[in-house]
This record gives sequence, structure tokens and C-alpha cells, in this order.
Amino acid sequence: MELFTIGHSTHTQEEFIKLLKDAEIEMVADVRAFPGSRKFPHFHEDRMREWLPKAGVDYVHIKKLGGRRNKSKEVDDEVNDAWTNQSFHNYADYTLQPAFQEGLDCLKEFACTNRVAICCSERHPARCHRLLISNWLALNGWTVCHIVDGPKGKTLIEQHEPGKWGAPPELQLDGTVVYPEK
Repeated sequence: MELFTIGHSTHTQEEFIKLLKDAEIEMVADVRAFPGSRKFPHFHEDRMREWLPKAGVDYVHIKKLGGRRNKSKEVDDEVNDAWTNQSFHNYADYTLQPAFQEGLDCLKEFACTNRVAICCSERHPARCHRLLISNWLALNGWTVCHIVDGPKGKTLIEQHEPGKWGAPPELQLDGTVVYPEK
């Protein structure tokens, strides 16, 4: 199966739609914990529900995949100790919870019948929890590609490589992904 990622960044609606169209995306799965933007109000969930379908792209918000997670009380600190960035460490811990798997199941269901891009706000996936979602999917047999704006309005589509950015992931026998310190 194939899935894409994209960050809305500082794009206009038109620029964002061009990126989606260049990658032939049919559905945006919003994975922001709080799907809104003060600086770019057109990326508020309510507004996206209006203008994306007009451009021929469906929209869904998958709250269970949202970032900005608190420190886990259930996962031992050392399980994901390779993450020195606390936000990424917290999200890596969250990926071991049933709620994350429920969110992934929902995403995978959409991706079985649509060409889907998960969306957050950061332009590049190395700075966003999309990185950890991508690692999980790629290590579990999915092809994940990142849609990024390139020079002179060119759309770049780059296949995800687990461990290329940030802590190196390890696939466990149960399909979970952890980031232990080596």
C-alpha cells in the first residue's frame, strides 16, 4: 500500500492544491492535534472542509494520530530513549498505545480506497510527527512518500527512508516501532 505526507506550511490554498494535484492526492487526512492556524486561517479544519472538496480532494481529521502528546505514564522512558527531542519521544511512546493503532487502522482503511496524504503544519516531515507515523508505516510494509515544495514551484516527491532523519527506528515482532538508545 502507498501513502503520502504533506505539510501545509505557509502555502496559499492554490499552492497547497497544486502540491496535492501534482501528487494525484484524492484525500487529505489531517493529523494535527488542533486542526487550525491563526496565521493561515484557510488551514482551519472548518475552512479546509469547504475548499478542499471544491478542488476535488476529500478531507478527514484523524484526531487519534494528532501530535503534541504528553509524557507517557505507561511506557518506560528507555524504550524510546534515542529521541533527544522530548516531543518526538512523547509521540514515540504514544505510538505504543491502542489509540494510535486505532488511528492507524482508520487511516489504512481510507488509504485502501483513496490516494491519501496525511497532513500537518510543518513543511518538512523531519520536523513533524509525520516522521514517526511514516517510520511505522514504512517498517510495516507501506510505501510512504513526502510531498514537499521545491525550487521555482516544483513539487518534489521523496520516498521515506526510516532512520534518515532523527532516531533510528526498530521494528518489533508485534509490528510496533521503538527507538532504543544504542
